[in-house]
Amino acid sequence: MPLFKLLGFQNTTGMLHYGSEWRKHRREMEEGLKKDTLLYYHHVFTEKVHLLLGEFLHEPAGFQDHCGMLGISVTMAVSYGYNVTGGLEDPFVKAAEFAVKTAAHLAIPGRTLLLVFGFLGYIPPWFPGASTQRLCAEVREAILWTRLGAFQYVKDKMRVGTSRNCVLSRLLERHSGDDGSYGDEEMLKDVMLSFYIGGVETMKATTASFILAMTLHPRAQRKAQEEIDRVLGSRRLPCFEDRASLPYVEALYREVHRWRPVLPAGLPHATTSDDTYKGYYIPKGTIVMPNVWAITRNEDKHPDPELFQPERFFNTDGTLNDETVNYSFGFGRRLCPGRHMADKVVWLMIVSVLATFKISKARDENGDEIDVDANAYGDGVTSHPLPFKCSIVPRTPESESLVHNAAAAARQNLAEE
Repeated sequence: MPLFKLLGFQNTTGMLHYGSEWRKHRREMEEGLKKDTLLYYHHVFTEKVHLLLGEFLHEPAGFQDHCGMLGISVTMAVSYGYNVTGGLEDPFVKAAEFAVKTAAHLAIPGRTLLLVFGFLGYIPPWFPGASTQRLCAEVREAILWTRLGAFQYVKDKMRVGTSRNCVLSRLLERHSGDDGSYGDEEMLKDVMLSFYIGGVETMKATTASFILAMTLHPRAQRKAQEEIDRVLGSRRLPCFEDRASLPYVEALYREVHRWRPVLPAGLPHATTSDDTYKGYYIPKGTIVMPNVWAITRNEDKHPDPELFQPERFFNTDGTLNDETVNYSFGFGRRLCPGRHMADKVVWLMIVSVLATFKISKARDENGDEIDVDANAYGDGVTSHPLPFKCSIVPRTPESESLVHNAAAAARQNLAEE
């Protein structure tokens, strides 16, 4: 798409056409984020989720920012071995967030003619009325700075022997030559940028939608908490090993993905050959957008699709059914290579918050509940709830103590690295 070339995203994995370069990208991404490899990062996921719990405890009103920082901190730690210490003001984070958010805004259909008329990209930024071109130039500079800066950060750490175990350090080790070079560095820079773009937005959107769902559906929240209390008790926080023992939490996790999919319009695909569908001729190269929203609203499969019902993922005998929510992560060759990481982080966030906090509607100065609109979402490519108010408080004094201690331990571990 002309717009994404102007923004500087043209060589990220999601924008590449199917071919040898795309296959190289996918190979590196799948290697870096395969299930077995992610076992190395379980402690990272756990620490970042515990830090999130601490932020919920001390500043619950900022929960949407905290959800965003979870995605950012996990992605930067796993991708580059970089611990974000300055929040949204961290230089890498600030540049990348500006670029990603602006690109998502401009990519909305009808937002700019640059989406379809590539020749408009040749209009120089200084030309009168070329405000979009100027904005694109700013995004391109931010992308370039992030792409180069984070990559060089890891190389510098590796040179002096202080690099942390991360996706990029592993890829560089695999590609290192006898002369100290690292093979196709430009390709690796684009692969790593793709990690960031894909990881941050999906985790941020899904975790924020979870908070919205719990604000609106206390019955489902209570049922999940009863299961957690029954299985875990109240003396420890959940861990990945608990997942198989918490079927209702698993169903709730799936329902969050179905109820508010992160990419309701999916990601663009292109036909690789001429085709026909129900009598319609589809020429080679046609851009096809999978309608994920319609898939999640299929009443034959999901009766009353607007209702939040984790029970829809159970069989009549009370066992979980085989339905997955992979449509949240794309389809076919474009299936998100970071899906396993997002799955682990979001699940751990959901079960940890349910174990320790009660989420409900906020109240005004008169003690009346403040209404929340379940359909108040932004119009970006990724589907984020618009800002809303809710109450997030520890379930018990024991829960508060667990969160306080876990967050303190996570901060201490980061300080010692």
